[in-house]
Amino acid sequence: MAIKGSFKEVSLPDVLQLLAVGRKTGCLKVTDGSNFGSIYFAEGKICFANLLNRPDRLGDRLFSRGLITSQNLQDALALQQQEGGTRRLGGILLEMGLIRQPDIESDVSGQIEDTIFYLLRWPDGEFFFEPDSLPEGETILVSLDAMNLLLEEARRVDEWRTLEKKLPTPQTVLERVMMEVQKQDELNLNGEEKQVLSLVDGYRSLAEIMETSALGEFSTSKIIYGLLLAGLVKRGSEKSKQAASWNLNIIEDHRNLGMAFYRTQMFDEALREYRRIIEIRPDHYEARFYLGLIHFRKGEYAESATEFLEAIAVEPKRAVAYNNLGLSLEMMGERDDAARQYRRATELAPEYALPRANLALLLCADGEIESAREQLNRLDPAAPRPDLVTFLSGLIALKDNDPEQALKLWVSIENSSKSNHAVQNNIGAMMQAKGQDEEAERYYSAALKARPNDRTVLRNLLELYYQNGMASQSVETLNRMAELELLEPQDMSRLGNLYLKQGQKELAVQWWRKTLEADPENQMVKRNLSLMDKNAFAK
Repeated sequence: MAIKGSFKEVSLPDVLQLLAVGRKTGCLKVTDGSNFGSIYFAEGKICFANLLNRPDRLGDRLFSRGLITSQNLQDALALQQQEGGTRRLGGILLEMGLIRQPDIESDVSGQIEDTIFYLLRWPDGEFFFEPDSLPEGETILVSLDAMNLLLEEARRVDEWRTLEKKLPTPQTVLERVMMEVQKQDELNLNGEEKQVLSLVDGYRSLAEIMETSALGEFSTSKIIYGLLLAGLVKRGSEKSKQAASWNLNIIEDHRNLGMAFYRTQMFDEALREYRRIIEIRPDHYEARFYLGLIHFRKGEYAESATEFLEAIAVEPKRAVAYNNLGLSLEMMGERDDAARQYRRATELAPEYALPRANLALLLCADGEIESAREQLNRLDPAAPRPDLVTFLSGLIALKDNDPEQALKLWVSIENSSKSNHAVQNNIGAMMQAKGQDEEAERYYSAALKARPNDRTVLRNLLELYYQNGMASQSVETLNRMAELELLEPQDMSRLGNLYLKQGQKELAVQWWRKTLEADPENQMVKRNLSLMDKNAFAK
């Protein structure tokens, strides 16, 4: 079940309840345009949640709860770094026997509560549910009831709104008030209060303190308010937002957001984040590269080519950038230039199969079958091959009058874990040629599920229906093509003929007139309209 929308249409609590009641498994991704949150469900229960630009401070939280010592934390972090950072800190601490499973589960539950508390305060935002998606690399998951969690977080949000009015602005620097040790001892601060007080150094803003604190935003805010009332902390100057942003590693934040938006296909938002990186660092290769990818996904091929050229100017030896530049140029119709970029990519990285396959596809489309075969023969036979190589091998086999070998190769791709709409379309065409129309229809339908607006697949499916006298399916397919603005004059004429056979004369006349608008010299359609006018007059 795909769910997508904005908070203007439906609130976050309503979405959470819908997923809980429906016992769904997957990831609910939420963004307000400046941050990105993920809430994971397993059969309707919330099992994990995080915020993109808020680092996981598991070690600090366990230390603040007195469950590990500072030395324990340093030892675990050193082991994590020694192993290349592949394992989560919680798993390492468990293996070292420093904490128990319930301690980690309690921490994960607290992180979920803090995340949802943060998300519930967003006045605007968008959401997208990705079915069957679970957090990567997370072995410690919990099972929280969404309804109970929402009730508790609603109380915290109400309390926060009252508290927020009494706190300084997020950019306000907090300073300690010098006080005699005896008087400070009389206040009898607990461990958490001392921990937050230690973060007040006359340099950090309120926002930075809450970002650094391992206690979560809500608990930290309550403690700061108490410290202000007790006179241990006072308001200082206000940092500029720009300075604060730099201190919070703004480039990395924009990068993380851009990647999250790109993966969720929120391309306009992703463009905005990567452009913000370019404003700070015009020579940022990754930002230029992803701007190229985003423009390409949006069908803006000239802009895509420009960004890949900028990326190449920054790092001129990245074969992947040349390959993607070639794809952009090919989509613009600049086939010779595209071939040059593919060849440059193969020179830089001879082991990189994709640009060689793209070059072979270009050659094959131009009828240069032997040149295409030569490119494929240069690939390392021991290296993994992209599906495109197998697809091309099938095309070459078909050109060699070996349709059975072509079908065998394409079916091998179809049976792999990731289906390909072009492969499914070609298998459908092969099945149709063999007279296996039901199989052909199945493959065409699968291809359209992956690429609903593919002109070639739609036309193949239309011909299948039309040749078999399946009028209603033909009309449905033609109307689908009309919605996508893919109809040609002969399609409009055919749709008029089909409507006439179904007895829908008004629709027949409507489509014949549209045919004449596109093709004024179509004599057959003129005759059809003339006959319809005479029949109407005779009646």
